[in-house]
Amino acid sequence: MIEPARRDAGERQVVILDKGEGRFQPREIKIGRRGEGFVEIRRGVSEKDRVVTSALFLIDAESNLKAALQALDQSEARK
Repeated sequence: MIEPARRDAGERQVVILDKGEGRFQPREIKIGRRGEGFVEIRRGVSEKDRVVTSALFLIDAESNLKAALQALDQSEARK
């Protein structure tokens, strides 16, 4: 279990992946148990994925993150 920096609006959970070279990607996940400050991630990331675990990271522009989350919303709406 890890403690991800994540957006949790109650309807779904999203972690931010570090794709390297200053690139980040939101990824929808399925969570399991919570406890002692940790969250079990049951689906959505693999062992090789680098999940951002601190909110003290800098993204080039906040609008880039908002745009990425909106794109995720739109792709989910098409399903």
